Amino acid sequence: MANQIHARYAVRTLRLLMPDSVTTVTPTHGIFFMPRNTLQWLTLVVVLLLSSSGIFAERADPVSNASGSPTDRLLSPNRAAAVTLWNDRALELCVKYRRNPLRVARALAVLHVAIYDAVAAAKDGAEQAQAIAAATAAGVVLDYLFPLETPGRFEAMAWAIYAGAAAAPGASRETLGDARRAGQRAAERAIAHALRDHSDLVWDPRERPAPAPGRWRAAPPLYAYDPLEPLAASWATWVLKDGGEVQPPPPVAYNTPAYWREAEEVLAVSLALTAEQKRLAEDWNLDRGSVTPAGVWNLKARNLIEAGDLDTLRTAQVLAVLNMAMADAAVASWRAKFTHWTQRPVTAIRERFDPAWLPLILTPPFPSYVSTHATLSGAAAEVLAAFFPAAAGPLQAAAAEAAMSRLYGGIHFRSDNDAGLELGRRIGRLVVERK
Repeated sequence: MANQIHARYAVRTLRLLMPDSVTTVTPTHGIFFMPRNTLQWLTLVVVLLLSSSGIFAERADPVSNASGSPTDRLLSPNRAAAVTLWNDRALELCVKYRRNPLRVARALAVLHVAIYDAVAAAKDGAEQAQAIAAATAAGVVLDYLFPLETPGRFEAMAWAIYAGAAAAPGASRETLGDARRAGQRAAERAIAHALRDHSDLVWDPRERPAPAPGRWRAAPPLYAYDPLEPLAASWATWVLKDGGEVQPPPPVAYNTPAYWREAEEVLAVSLALTAEQKRLAEDWNLDRGSVTPAGVWNLKARNLIEAGDLDTLRTAQVLAVLNMAMADAAVASWRAKFTHWTQRPVTAIRERFDPAWLPLILTPPFPSYVSTHATLSGAAAEVLAAFFPAAAGPLQAAAAEAAMSRLYGGIHFRSDNDAGLELGRRIGRLVVERK
C-alpha cells in the first residue's frame, strides 16, 4: 500500500511537471512517461529518486497536521505554503534528531533568514518566482543543517519545484533562473553566518567556577555534572550586538529572606498543584525530542499567517523576524545563566526544607536564572504582536503562561520567570525596531 501511495503522488507530480510528455498506460505495466527533452529527462530522474526516498508518501504532518504530499502543499490556495512547507520540514527534522531548544532556535533562524532574503531578492516579485527562490534557499540550508539526511535530498526537492515551473507553457526561464540564483546566494549568506557563529566551540570544564553556596551544581535525578551548551552564551546574534547587549538585573541574592521565600513558594505550589497547572507544566515542558518552545511559537505564527492570508513575502518576513528574535533571546538568556550560575529550586529546597523533594518535571542540566522558556516566549509575543496587533492580548497571555508553567513544574523560581519574560519582551521590541 505504501508503494502504491508513493507511486500515485509521483505520477501526479510528473503530470504536473511534464504536461506535454508522452504518456502511455498499459494494463500490465502501468503508466509510462516518455520525456521529450533533456529537462524532462532530468525531472523524471529527480521525481523517481524522491519517490524512492518516501518524499511523496501521503501522510498527516506530525508537526502541523497538514496532509498530502509536498506537491499538494505547494499547489494549495494557501499563499504562505511556499514558506511554511520548509518550516514543516525543519521542525520534523529537529524532532527526529532531538535537537535541544537552543539548537532549534538557531536552525530556524538560519533557515528563515535565508528564505526571506531569497524571496525579497526575487526580481519580478511574482509568487512563482518567490516560491522558487524560497525553495532553493531552503533546500541548500536544510542540507547543511541536517547532514545525516540523504545528501542533496532537499536541494532535489527544490530543483523539482523549479523544473515544474520552468516546464510550464509561457514560463520565463530567465526569471525563474534568476530566482534560483537569488535563493542560492541567500543560502550561502545564511550558512556563512552559521559557520562563524561560534556554535561549534567546545567548552573546557576547567572554566567552571569553583563550588560555592547557591551556585549551580548537578541536580537530581539526572545529576549531570556538566551543564548543557555553556558556550551558547557567546554565540553570534542576528540583531543584537551580542548576547550581553540586553541583560536582566542581578538575581535575588542567595541566603537572603527573599531568596528563601521564593524557594518556599516553589515548594508550596508543588504541593497544591491543580489539574490545570499540571497540564500547563506538561504542555510547555518542551525539551529535545519535541518542537521545543521556538517550534511552538512558529506554529502559533503560522496560524496567524493562515488566518490573515499573508502572501509569500510577508510570510517569509514574519518567520524571519520571529526566529531572529528567538535566537537572540536564547543567547541573551544563556548569557545571564552563565554569568550568575544560580542553583535550581530542587537544590535549595532539598538543602533547607525537604531532602527528598522532586519537582513535577525533570530539572534541566544548566543554571536557573533566567528562564529561557520565558525569554523566548516574551520575545516571540512582542514580535508577533507587532505583525498582528489584533492578537496581542492572546499572544501576551500565552507568553505569561509559558513563564508560569516553569514555576508549576518546580524547576524555576518566580523571579527567573518574571525576569526572563521581561528580558524577552525587551529583545522582541528591539528586534522589531531594528528590523
